[in-house]
Amino acid sequence: MNASWTPNSTLVADGQQLEYACYGPPPQEAPTIVLLHEGLGCIALWRDLPQKLAQATGFGVLVYSRAGYGQSEPVQLPRPLNYMTHEARMVLPDVLAAVAIESCILVGHSDGASIAAIYGGSDFRPTASGLVLIAPHFFTEAIGLQEIASAKAAFDTGDLRARLAKYHNDPDNAFRGWNDAWLNPDFKAWNIESMLNSITTPILAIQGREDPYGSLKQIEAITKRIESTLTLVIDSCKHAPHIEHEEIVVTTIADFCTDVVSRSDFTTRNAVNNKSIVYPDHAYVPGQNERHPDDLFDTVKRSVSTNLSAKQLSETEAFITGLAFLKNGYYWESHEVFEVVWMALPEASAEKRFVQCLIQLANARLKLKMDKPKAAQRLVGLCRELLPEDQATQLLGIEIQLVSYWIEQLEK
Repeated sequence: MNASWTPNSTLVADGQQLEYACYGPPPQEAPTIVLLHEGLGCIALWRDLPQKLAQATGFGVLVYSRAGYGQSEPVQLPRPLNYMTHEARMVLPDVLAAVAIESCILVGHSDGASIAAIYGGSDFRPTASGLVLIAPHFFTEAIGLQEIASAKAAFDTGDLRARLAKYHNDPDNAFRGWNDAWLNPDFKAWNIESMLNSITTPILAIQGREDPYGSLKQIEAITKRIESTLTLVIDSCKHAPHIEHEEIVVTTIADFCTDVVSRSDFTTRNAVNNKSIVYPDHAYVPGQNERHPDDLFDTVKRSVSTNLSAKQLSETEAFITGLAFLKNGYYWESHEVFEVVWMALPEASAEKRFVQCLIQLANARLKLKMDKPKAAQRLVGLCRELLPEDQATQLLGIEIQLVSYWIEQLEK
């Protein structure tokens, strides 16, 4: 069932319980801003930014603490070095689905900005209509790694642990999960610049000129790829512009969000041939909640006919709706809609096997929600068998490598 739009509560995303808070009107009544915190952040460390953004825009604002932070569940250590990609592709979609957010503007700080960029650059039709990237990281820099090493010394021998304990239920879990990953020698090769090439939504990038964690090369990395990027570089400012220069940052973000909304349709998550994708009021999980009426998706299914080519099928309302359902946590529903596409594809074709892979991926995620891990792993194995071996290509407009990554996450 969807979580409620409440000041303070918890939700479950990617199998973990996370704290969250909401401000302003719910998603059904207004656009939504979603805040993604930094590597040592949480709900509390945003201070009053959520409230001020809600007041300045009239939008709803959702803020949550990722696993390992604030009062959310701890994360298993060590974190994988691709933890930001995992957050963007596996956790964030569950969060948005849990609170029934149909479209949003992502505002990320530091690690949160990197997560927002990865999500925005996904080929899987993300629901973000705009990105605000505060002190983003797209690649590692020597100055940043040096500052992170200094943070380790402050945590081990100074007062940083005591200061973090005021905000995090488990300060060791919060700090080690972030610090150990960044200081891993293999992390020096971390780079997400290629994701920037796929971002199609408006971007606002903000950075302090004296940021010790990253130089202005980070901002240049996105402006040279996306010339329309709006930038705000603030003098006499370090790593937290929204705290050090709150007034100008709140005003700039509010203006950006208002402009994005004026050029966007926030009433739906996607549009196919000028038709809205209709999301059910809940994601059906057998044995846990009410099943949908048998004819709920009949209109969507009728977009498929047997005389369509594979490319034409990939552009149908059914296929795009199936993808949207899969991405947003509607796994049973995704299977239902994908099935008509699968049936219309030629027998023994690579496209038919690929759609079957997506169906079984949805089934595996559904089994996990039903607390049936053995059944989920059996389906994950089937997904791996169905996935084309050439992971450098695309099928039906989807990167095979991306689907391989989702399977990999379920294999752990």
